[in-house]
Amino acid sequence: MKWRQASHRLAVALAGVCLLLGAACAGGAAPPAPGPSGAAGGTPAQASAAAPAAPTAPAAPTRLTFAYSTTSSANSLVQLAQDQGIFRANGLEVEMVHAPGNAGPAALFAGQAQLLISGCSEAISAIAAGADLVYVLVNTNRLQYVLAGGPNVTSVAEIPGKRFGVSRFGTSSHLATKFIIKQLGLDPDRDVSYVQVGNTPERVSALLAGSIDGSVLTVEEGLIVGEMPGMRILVDMTKENIPYCGNGWFMQREYARDNAEVIRRTARATVEATARYKTQKAEGVAAVVRFLGEDDPNRAERIWEIRSQMFPAKPYPEPRGLQFVIDEAGQDDERVRRIITQQLIDDRFVRELDQNGFIDSLYPGGVAPS
Repeated sequence: MKWRQASHRLAVALAGVCLLLGAACAGGAAPPAPGPSGAAGGTPAQASAAAPAAPTAPAAPTRLTFAYSTTSSANSLVQLAQDQGIFRANGLEVEMVHAPGNAGPAALFAGQAQLLISGCSEAISAIAAGADLVYVLVNTNRLQYVLAGGPNVTSVAEIPGKRFGVSRFGTSSHLATKFIIKQLGLDPDRDVSYVQVGNTPERVSALLAGSIDGSVLTVEEGLIVGEMPGMRILVDMTKENIPYCGNGWFMQREYARDNAEVIRRTARATVEATARYKTQKAEGVAAVVRFLGEDDPNRAERIWEIRSQMFPAKPYPEPRGLQFVIDEAGQDDERVRRIITQQLIDDRFVRELDQNGFIDSLYPGGVAPS
């Protein structure tokens, strides 16, 4: 499978590149695991008759590698674009590699990936260490987490003094946990402790084994864990409209400057895939099943229902959500506090599609104001 081949190439390159990232690679990023396969196929995306004409696709598709940081349903949108031939229809041949934690920025430095799909905290850490990245799209612009508790935490009142699992210090899971704890009126640095466990599957295992008392989880793991005996959802942040850069699309500034047409096609494919995901339930659920390997159709449908509401029809890189991450991470890192949010944002590609009416044309009656 192409995604597995890309994962192998990425693994070969990362070790040397981490020397370039310095602090951004601290903590030892895990080698990329093979991502789910996503051979292009199916029915190409079809915009309405009123949509502006698509740019003429090149005779040979442009090959791109997307590095994604987490096996979350947030990335099932890309799976749908693969399965339904939307990338191919826009002159792109996309393969994905799983690059957890700080391995994603390293992949961009190595030239092994052109686009990083990641929680913004990972990108911000790399930028603070000297990486010149820009933020071009967002497909999750609010907190996508729930806070789950095990047998030792039966209610929010029992949170003080407990151990909460995070992937690594300074990552999205760590910042989101601290924010939720603070929202509950507690001191996130004094009232709880944090244990570096790994990505979401490892945190779920640690929670079930009792080696941690609670953990922040993405929506799909929260659905699973919340139904298990002795487990419960303490806080569901997916129901709160708090601006947050939950899943941003980043690339090197130089690449964005020199490959504007490629990014333009990527943005167009993304908004088409988003419309299909939000309006074609069967396709969206199938993408969840395929990307997550989910074998429970009812659970896959519930995950789709949540995600379809969270994906913005107009995926502008969100300055408020990015600033949120900078403010939280900057509490412990002076380099992050020096970052100027607007200098990281390149919204011209989404803006073009918005201003020429293409995004509205994908939805009956246009896009409702958010």
